[in-house]
Formats: sequence, structure tokens, C-alpha cells
Amino acid sequence: MIKNSLKGLLNVKYGIVLLVVLETFALRYYYNSYHSLKTEVAQLKLDPQEKAKAETKALVAQVSKLVVLPTGEEPVVATVTDKEKLKDQPVFEKAENGDKILIYGNAKKAYIYSPSKNVVVDVIPVNIGETAITIPGVDEKNPLRLALYNGTKSAGLTVELEKRIVEKKVLGLSVTAKANASSTTYQKTQIIDLTGKKAEQVAALAKLLDGEVATESSEIRPNADVLVVIGENFK
Repeated sequence: MIKNSLKGLLNVKYGIVLLVVLETFALRYYYNSYHSLKTEVAQLKLDPQEKAKAETKALVAQVSKLVVLPTGEEPVVATVTDKEKLKDQPVFEKAENGDKILIYGNAKKAYIYSPSKNVVVDVIPVNIGETAITIPGVDEKNPLRLALYNGTKSAGLTVELEKRIVEKKVLGLSVTAKANASSTTYQKTQIIDLTGKKAEQVAALAKLLDGEVATESSEIRPNADVLVVIGENFK
């Protein structure tokens, strides 16, 4: 009888141990489930914009290890999902599906980054939000021929001005001649109407180039409609 009693006590003991073990596993399971659910809820509560900013920050940090990126602005990030839609834009010809494009509006540059290869595929110039500038009565069918003279001691200003005209997409302006002026002491850029019929266009050009309208000039007359003599105020 004592033997049976001891066996009963052992069965009770093992039963208690088993129950404790089961309860421990149950508590651990519920704790892990609660912790996982809490994490998921926290992620759901995370502001999508903040999440996007964090992803952009991480992407910029990674790309900046490969190339010097512009500072002072946060890029707009685009992901290439269908490169066929970019085939009519030659500047993106090197982009592949999955690539990231970091677009810097102020710096006017875009960086194509391949996450799979961890390389910057290409750096391209971009003009975002810029529209063509128009001059009254001037367009591609009615061009205005310009001659650019450098009236300062600084070299290369005629080339620089022509470049800016192209970049700003000023419709209808055609540079037909570039040369140095007879004097290098022009303080302000002068705009001269060589035809006597372009007063409105000359006034618009003077405003665009921060110059002044001049009615006459001692410079050699070029084969053009308007003569622009670049002065020291050109920036």
C-alpha cells in the first residue's frame, strides 16, 4: 500500500512538473506573439512619409560612398519599373529595371544607381519645372539673330551667354556671331536694335539680360538683328 502511495505521489509530482513546463511554453508563446503584434502595430503607426524619408536617407548614404552628391537639398527618388517607357528619353538609356534615380532639382543633376551592382550607372543633367522663355514676336519660325560682343576683360563671356540662352530655352534666339568688342570698359550690358524694327524684342532682351537699350553703337556692325555687348554687370 505504501508502494502504491509513493507511485501516486510520483505521478502527481510529474504531472505538476509537466503542467509547469506546458505553462512556461504557453507563456513564452503568448509573450512572443504579443511582442510580434506590438512591433507590427508600431510599424503600421509609422508615418509613411517618415518611412520614405528614412529610406531616402539610407539610399543617399549608400550612394554618397560611391560619388560626391549635391548638398543642401533632399533628392526626389524614383525607381525604374519599366525601362521600355524611358526609351524615348536617351538620357536614361543606361537605366535598368530596379535601378534608383536620385534627382536633385537645384543642382540640376540626376544619379542612376544600381542597387544590385552597387554602382552609379550614370550622372545626367536635368531641368525640372523649367519652361521655355519667350520673346514677343519671336519663335522658331520667326527667329531673332543675335551678335554677342564681349565688352569686358573677362574671357569667354560670349560663349557663356550663348550657353545660358540654350539652357534657358529662349525660343527663336539664334546666335550668328561672337567677338570681342572694341572696348573692354563696358560697365553694363547693352542691347542695340540693328534693324530699327525690333524695339519690343530689344526691350524684352534688356530685361532678360539685365542690360540697357542703346540706340547707337561705335562697334563694327555685324550681320544680325540685334547686337548684345556684354558689360561688367553680367553674372
